[in-house]
Amino acid sequence: MSALDYVIGPALAQGHDVTLHAPAMFRREAERRGIGFRRAGTNWTCDPAVQQAASEVWKEGGNGPFNRYVFGRLWPARAGAKARDLIAAWTRARPDLVIAECSDLGAHLAARVLRLPVFAADNGLGPLLLDLWDTDIRPALTGLYGRHGQDAPPALPPLLVPAPLPWFYETPPPAARTVRRGVAEHRRALPGRPPRSPASRPLVYVSLGTLTTAMPGLRAVVEGVYREIIAALSGIDCDVIVSAGGLAEHLRDAEHLRDAGPRVKVVEHVPQPTLLRRVDLFVTHGGRASLLDAVEGGTPVLGMGVLGDQPDNVVAFARRGLGLALDLRAPREKIADAVTAVLATPHHAAAMDSAGAELSRLPPIDLTELRDAASLRAGG
Repeated sequence: MSALDYVIGPALAQGHDVTLHAPAMFRREAERRGIGFRRAGTNWTCDPAVQQAASEVWKEGGNGPFNRYVFGRLWPARAGAKARDLIAAWTRARPDLVIAECSDLGAHLAARVLRLPVFAADNGLGPLLLDLWDTDIRPALTGLYGRHGQDAPPALPPLLVPAPLPWFYETPPPAARTVRRGVAEHRRALPGRPPRSPASRPLVYVSLGTLTTAMPGLRAVVEGVYREIIAALSGIDCDVIVSAGGLAEHLRDAEHLRDAGPRVKVVEHVPQPTLLRRVDLFVTHGGRASLLDAVEGGTPVLGMGVLGDQPDNVVAFARRGLGLALDLRAPREKIADAVTAVLATPHHAAAMDSAGAELSRLPPIDLTELRDAASLRAGG
């Protein structure tokens, strides 16, 4: 849901009625944001068999085969069920504007069938989907589009991107719009202050995201990476906060964590956007939202990409001088060297400050203007 906050927040502020059409698993997130909810599609991504199969593809073949399997095969195969639910819902109550995640292929089709104005909100997967579009996604969707009377080939709607395009796209996608980023209020609240040492040691924050820890087939791999990071940081004169989701309890029992004493604190979750304004280094999996949180917080990153868009993201950020990138399986010695290098190099923080200024200059999103522009494009 955080990938849609830059749309939801401005839409509410501008006085629009907002309804999320999504699987039941997102109902609570809609309620937290004060928007309507209508069930559409199924929670198929939570199916243990689906998660296990995807995990095995990643472990056996790496990130390229994983992306083709998940985004080039599984997502198109499930688009029909989502499109069917949305066509029925939007026929009864026609929306003025549809903004769907770029990976929500069923929503794109439903909007096209009903000739609704539509934009695709880039949730970080935009570059990956465009890379796979001609070879995997379009062929997989062609039959479904034909069954819904669509003669033109499947295509992504124009993208809304909450970051400067060159940060993540080597070639800017056609008709893409850069818009100002927004974060939900409940992700900003930070009770109290993070612990700081009397000697003002650097504070390092570690999070490898929630997706991989939720996939049983990858939990052991990610837990091993966390343990290597904790072992590396235990030998550095710094304070550490590790946000590890469902792995937190296991990590609290780690030998290296016990040896580190109170300098290393492992928790399940933190309000990340606010915390990143108070730390000196962010060790991250490189998800799009996490990297933009780091830019807004002015915090350099050490990226260790896991899957999907993440490996490319951390390389792109390192290339811009916003930190360093390491292979996910880097040993603790290399992790320690990289952490020390980033903390000791002022130009990474200066580059983050410049990137933050660039991000803040993006234009605010105007939902009425988007509706009018998309209506013209859709012939409505």
